[in-house]
Amino acid sequence: MKKHFRDLFQHNAWANQRILITLEKSEVKNDKILLLFSHLLSAQIIWLNRIKDIPTSPFPLWEQYKLRELRSMTEESSVNWLSYLDGHKFDTFEEMIFYKNTSGRKFENTIREVISQVLSHSSYHRGQIAMLLRDEGIEPPVTDYIAYARQK
Repeated sequence: MKKHFRDLFQHNAWANQRILITLEKSEVKNDKILLLFSHLLSAQIIWLNRIKDIPTSPFPLWEQYKLRELRSMTEESSVNWLSYLDGHKFDTFEEMIFYKNTSGRKFENTIREVISQVLSHSSYHRGQIAMLLRDEGIEPPVTDYIAYARQK
């Protein structure tokens, strides 16, 4: 399971990097695009902080960041998730975590469920970003897993 999740997070890092490069090269100014990418990255950081049981407050879920901040967040999130997976002491991720959502409601989920949420949430928003890029006349990068797997 660890190897599988590591591969999926490497794809996630690759896909986020491709989005970031497209935003930087095209000098995108569309606030919706920047807000969605900011949200995607904030969520990745927040979920890892929840797993580690550390404060999530420094990363508002719907804050819009500048491109240089998004670059830093992209790198930080990728490095931290991969480091977490590498250091996880079990091959399964069935341990339960207890956390509060951004509204303060208490929940519990397995780490496996959280990882699945992070990855599907990121893919979902990259798809939205791709549509908005097309609306701006910008060809979005291919971020599909199979494209990543073919170039490994």
